[in-house]
Amino acid sequence: MKSSTNVLAPRSSSEAFTESMQSILRALFISVLFCCLLTGRAFATIACPPSKLHETAQLAYVHDGDTLKLKDGRKIRLLGIDTPEVARNNRPAQNFAYQARDALRALIKTSNNKIGLSFGFERKDKYRRTLAHLYLANGTNIQAQLIQQGLATAYVTPPNDRMADCYRQAEAVAINKKLGIWSLPEYQVIPATQLKKSDRGFRRIQGEVTGIRQNSKTFWIDLQGPVRIRIAATDLHYFSLYNLQQLTGKIIRVRGWIHPKKKGHFMALRHPSSLITQPK
Repeated sequence: MKSSTNVLAPRSSSEAFTESMQSILRALFISVLFCCLLTGRAFATIACPPSKLHETAQLAYVHDGDTLKLKDGRKIRLLGIDTPEVARNNRPAQNFAYQARDALRALIKTSNNKIGLSFGFERKDKYRRTLAHLYLANGTNIQAQLIQQGLATAYVTPPNDRMADCYRQAEAVAINKKLGIWSLPEYQVIPATQLKKSDRGFRRIQGEVTGIRQNSKTFWIDLQGPVRIRIAATDLHYFSLYNLQQLTGKIIRVRGWIHPKKKGHFMALRHPSSLITQPK
């Protein structure tokens, strides 16, 4: 009978040292961060601090303003924001796309390419990317920094809405100052009736609700324009159904990605932060 092979081979001294140093650095990063969080000293001027930091990691590569790759191979999608798209698949880059990418690189570089990860309630998206809020070693929220520079929109993808209010407050400052993307015509609030047939992409539009409809799969809101707004049944529980049913005849402001259709435009909403009722 052959003797069994020990699959737990002893580690070399260099491997043990490397692993030990990684553990020490990780513990030090988290300890310093949470010490600052508890005392309030480092976070007095830092927006959107973490409720919990799950781990630290090393950056490998920044793809664009809201996507990066870690040295362990994981691809990270930054939660709570959306940045302009860089050029790909024969499509030109959107305005401020490379500024957002370069700003993300520069931020992480100030932390020696080490970042803290605070995961969302849902940890993976449909593309198998890890979803997380990112922090520098000094506790700076990376998403909030990009928003405050006018290089990202605050956008909620439920159920990951933990930082929604904080990010929208940061965004309001950038909008008020017309920084970055908020200086562009396509990011200004426009009446739904003034949408052009070719308009597509992120928009903030305002208009009167002409009707509402609901079936087993979708809640529909019709705006003058015409613009059809869809809330899928899977997201409807985030909204107040009563408030939605009272919208006919009211002026609302919505934000999201519009798509031209044969008659008017279409927009999908996933979270109530993307819909605000306006006074007439």
